[in-house]
Amino acid sequence: MGGDFFQILPTKDGGVLTVIGDVSGKGMPAAMTVSLLVGTLRTLAHYTQSPGEILRDMNQRMLARSSGGFTTCLVLRCDADGQLTFANAGHIAPYLAGKELPLENGLPLGLAAESAYAESTFQIAPGEQLTLVTDGVVEARDKAGALLGFERSAALSTQSAEAIASAAQAFGQNDDITALTLKYAAVPASV
Repeated sequence: MGGDFFQILPTKDGGVLTVIGDVSGKGMPAAMTVSLLVGTLRTLAHYTQSPGEILRDMNQRMLARSSGGFTTCLVLRCDADGQLTFANAGHIAPYLAGKELPLENGLPLGLAAESAYAESTFQIAPGEQLTLVTDGVVEARDKAGALLGFERSAALSTQSAEAIASAAQAFGQNDDITALTLKYAAVPASV
């Protein structure tokens, strides 16, 4: 049982809410924290699609219910028009068309009650790929001890999620590996 998780939920306006995270620790405690966070997310998504508000409330729930530990988490709302809105709680920044996006970064969940999560916005063009990964990708380590690292991860980020995960595993898997790729298809104009 690992601590990586992701969710992709439709929004009311035809977009998607995408969440990726990594709970510290392993085994049953990590799995129980994942369960708590996914349940919290699914409840919150009925009331808000604000990534910053979602992270703030997930942080409060984690502080109230968990016994130590922390979680890195990234929440993305992709609107039907291609606007991307992110909030980040200490997670690895996503890659858009092979380039790391410069996001404002908040503390991981579960560390401080007063944590705030600023939102960053970007635009994705039709056909562009957005890639989200957990640290198991960038921290894959070969037999000589070299990390896959951010530069190689960025180069891999234009490939499919399966290819990214396979490359990290082949390089030297040391942790859970999660890779998500999303391609934007423009919504046809109303007739």
